[in-house]
Amino acid sequence: MTMKYICEIIANLGLHTEESGVPLINKRGGNYHWLFDLRRVFMDSQALEAIALEFWRRNSHREPFQLAGMETGAIPLLTALLLTAPSSRGKVNGLIIRKERKTSGLGKAIEGEIKDLPIILIDDTINSGRSAEKACAMLSMSGHEVREMFVVIDFESNSGKRWRHQRGITMQALFNLHDFNLPTEISSVIPTQSYREHWRVATPGGIAYHVVPKSAPLLVGNRLYRGCDAAKMQAFSAATGSLIWEYKVTGVIGSRKGIWSSPAYYEGKLYFGAYNGTIYCLNADTGEEIWTHPDGEWVGSSPLIIPQHNLVCFGIEYARPWAHGSLGAYNLLTGGKIWEHQIRGLQHGSPAYWHGGDMVIWGSADHEMLGLNAATGDVVWRFPTRRSVKYAPAIDEKKQLVAFASFDKSIYLLDVATGKKRGEWLTGEICYTTPLFIGNKLFCGSGDRHLYVIDVEKMELIKCISLGARIYASPRLVDGRVIVATNGGRVVEIDADTLEIKGEIQMPDAVTNAVAVSDDDKYIYISTYMNHLYAFERLGEMGGA
Repeated sequence: MTMKYICEIIANLGLHTEESGVPLINKRGGNYHWLFDLRRVFMDSQALEAIALEFWRRNSHREPFQLAGMETGAIPLLTALLLTAPSSRGKVNGLIIRKERKTSGLGKAIEGEIKDLPIILIDDTINSGRSAEKACAMLSMSGHEVREMFVVIDFESNSGKRWRHQRGITMQALFNLHDFNLPTEISSVIPTQSYREHWRVATPGGIAYHVVPKSAPLLVGNRLYRGCDAAKMQAFSAATGSLIWEYKVTGVIGSRKGIWSSPAYYEGKLYFGAYNGTIYCLNADTGEEIWTHPDGEWVGSSPLIIPQHNLVCFGIEYARPWAHGSLGAYNLLTGGKIWEHQIRGLQHGSPAYWHGGDMVIWGSADHEMLGLNAATGDVVWRFPTRRSVKYAPAIDEKKQLVAFASFDKSIYLLDVATGKKRGEWLTGEICYTTPLFIGNKLFCGSGDRHLYVIDVEKMELIKCISLGARIYASPRLVDGRVIVATNGGRVVEIDADTLEIKGEIQMPDAVTNAVAVSDDDKYIYISTYMNHLYAFERLGEMGGA
């Protein structure tokens, strides 16, 4: 009787079909034929209690375990399970997993005390397994692996079955789609690229408040370099993840930003800036200081090295009222300033170099993109934008094009020699990333959760690929594919020709930086905004579902 009652109340309160006349809007703006929304069911006290009692009927005599559920859908069910647990079991431990780490207070991703007990992950439904994978990734980061899951409705989709097989998850479900006379998914496009975690390391001191691009990992030979919120520049073994050396900068007061500057390497030396207003040159092998140059209050910009002029370029931020920013070029060997272009705004953006014209192409906080003579810093051309350009542009030497993304929500394409606009594409949110040229295509992420794909020959938008979360990480090329990450922690590989998603990795936290890729395309290195660093091995293609 209980199962029949639960099924009937779900059909009455939780199942919505297009026949009802109520729009059922999907994430792409189209319409669903049907959908489940069990929140109304969970707000019915009798239905919720009935579901909880059925769970305990099936699990009451098992060895001790703890329960975990992801906000917000699973919270009522988790609460009911804790309150209805048989008294003979004693206190049952529960955990709430946040979809995103809290950016204030304690900055937790998981609420509650994790005990050394098996975990049953609970949820209302399971389809592709994507949200469950996020929960598993967060728990794995805390040293606990999920091997079992309980849901009210299992869609039994191909992608969901593939996910649970890969994870080794045993599934408990009260119902499937057939119980509601709904069709089970017959086929779907399933990512075929597989991965294996090679190693992971964590550096304490990550600041959850700043969900923005930070210091991206740089792979040089068998070493991986990265800065972090804890004001440390670090060198890791790419093979094992072991720490080789770390250099702690001093004088970072108040900002809690430490080192957001992505390091640059040249002839055994490592260059970067820090939020103490100083730029650094270290011995890349030992981490020993070669020179430092204090030249402002903050440096969030990443360096550009121009060997032919013996220069390294940085954006500098000042507290002075008459010129808050500077586009500066410094001597590679000594750190002495060679030239600078002063601006009114705080300069966070980084430059790129056009070899064909010997020019530095640099977006400024004064709402413009500049073409500068690399040797002198003289302005060759200016292109106005409506807001700041916070990240470095990309340059196609062959086509003589420069592409960049702006906080004015637009992606721009200019003639790199003249600064003349060739195209502009408006997105739905700020753009905080460097685009990527691949052949005739340009790939660029936006804060509106889409990866934009543009044909630079026809000057047309080809496709907007929805990735479900803000895209601040700059795309990279791996084995002929585009690899890009999101603030939801999702890392995806996309076929550059078909634009199909071929591989996915779910990280526990936001990934706001570009990944690093080994020369043989076998390994990718991912740094989260909370200072966790991972290495994944790219394995062979998996078969069909």
